[in-house]
Amino acid sequence: MTNPDYAIGRFKDRITIEYVGLSCFIVTSSKNKRIIMDPFIADRKILYPELKKEIADVVTVSCGSYAHCHVFAVGGVPFIYQVSEPTELHGIKFRGVETQHLKMLDAAVVDPAKNVVMCFEVDGIKLCHLGALGHKLTDEQVQQIGQVDILMVPVGGVSTLPVDDARAVCKQINPQIILPMHYRNERALFPDWATVYDFLGDRKMHTRESDGMTKKYYENTLLCDYVVGSNILEFAKKNGRVELTCPGDKTQIAAASMNVIVPRCAY
Repeated sequence: MTNPDYAIGRFKDRITIEYVGLSCFIVTSSKNKRIIMDPFIADRKILYPELKKEIADVVTVSCGSYAHCHVFAVGGVPFIYQVSEPTELHGIKFRGVETQHLKMLDAAVVDPAKNVVMCFEVDGIKLCHLGALGHKLTDEQVQQIGQVDILMVPVGGVSTLPVDDARAVCKQINPQIILPMHYRNERALFPDWATVYDFLGDRKMHTRESDGMTKKYYENTLLCDYVVGSNILEFAKKNGRVELTCPGDKTQIAAASMNVIVPRCAY
């Protein structure tokens, strides 16, 4: 068959977001356009598998660090977007906001470098990827970013935002949904990095009875563990709000804003 329609089977006006690891996500539109953000190089401390020539239409690069710019791991013939000038690619409008990241050379040396916050809209859903942002935003930067439905924020506290500042930036932007990234876990073996639980430490802990067991959970937070579902999240925009359409257990993220979803891949 010539010129197959690869979008067949995808729901109209829904997107999927897959967390690959570190700061890398794959966003796929309802028309099967794929955006890969911040592909990385794995090493002895990074146990996430690298992309194996995963096909993309667009690759965004926030900074020049090896953990954010390994475009050679991406397949296909994608556009590489690593600037702040507004650009339309495959019908999707991209905007970059210039910021700074912090490269920690040692305890006493801080090397500021350029970081680009990536903003784009897919199927009516406004996404923002903060890259390796290393500081709280200015009022002008918040205005440039504008309204955000889904925010991808680094929470590891080293080379990027300290944990308290990560929370503060979330409040500055006030998205409906937060996807944490770039933090310590069993696949990112950096002892100085904070964990996602450190980032969630300011949230209330609740308990509920389920199947005769008492389960604890953070307020307005969905941890996509092996019980809930896969590492691929599906979203749709309905009546002006973003709805998580997959996985099915989404009762814990009912707030109007500032819900946190931690994809399963992180465990």
